[in-house]
Amino acid sequence: MNRTMTTLVAAGLLAVVSAGMAIATGAIAVDDSYGDEPSGVGYGFVTLYGSKQEASAGAMDACQSEGNTDCKVVLTFQNCGAYASSRNNYGVGTGRTMDAAEKFALTNCGEAECIAVVSDCE
Repeated sequence: MNRTMTTLVAAGLLAVVSAGMAIATGAIAVDDSYGDEPSGVGYGFVTLYGSKQEASAGAMDACQSEGNTDCKVVLTFQNCGAYASSRNNYGVGTGRTMDAAEKFALTNCGEAECIAVVSDCE
């Protein structure tokens, strides 16, 4: 009986932890201006936050802590998120994998010169 109870408690904890991880949120903040080289874009990103607001604040802090002065949150995401840019455009994307998020961001950027600047997954 005791062993069964321990197994049930462990299974319940695993379900709660798994559910919590499934709703974790990430965010990307960037300091990017028209005409900048994509490789020179300042950014900050975070993962595993409990809400969009917390993730946004964390990404802003991460961006500003790198010396960037004009940061803005461009994306909050669950699973994976990406930011792509060129000198003239930018795009963001989400997906179940980093590759999918990057492809979506590049498509949304809309130019052959766009490159994936930052991407991450939960």
